[in-house]
Amino acid sequence: MRLAVLAFASLLALAPPAFASGAPAKTGDDSNLVVEMPMLVAPVTVNGHLYHYAYMRVMFQAADVESAHKARDKVPFILDAMLRDTHRQSIALNGDPQIIDGEGLKQRLMKVATSVVGEGALTSISFRDTIQTDDPEANQAAEAAAAEHAAAEPAAAEKPAEH
Repeated sequence: MRLAVLAFASLLALAPPAFASGAPAKTGDDSNLVVEMPMLVAPVTVNGHLYHYAYMRVMFQAADVESAHKARDKVPFILDAMLRDTHRQSIALNGDPQIIDGEGLKQRLMKVATSVVGEGALTSISFRDTIQTDDPEANQAAEAAAAEHAAAEPAAAEKPAEH
């Protein structure tokens, strides 16, 4: 029995790693140039108020196989830079929390990824599976309730404490 387990472990050690870098195993086509990022969760804010979150899958097209491997090795750094960018500046189009500025976001994220991977390594960007969560109208109602609550607090603070 030990010999069978040892033989199987040896075969696994010698076998080439399948999808080790997250890259498709195909060769000879453009699929091995696609660098698919983990799901990006970006806040949709307007004037500093959070309305909801957008979940999106970001995919980059690499210039060549070497650039694709380099980008896959730097996925955590690219994702971190994209998160910082989307939290620093709104992704809403013209102050409307229901519409994401897709083209503007593509330019911003491409610039961020290029700064991590290097100029010319990535040729294009696309989004897949974009989902917006929460109902912006419900968030506006919650904001109105919070504003009413905040307005009521100063009045309560002015009331003398009872002993």
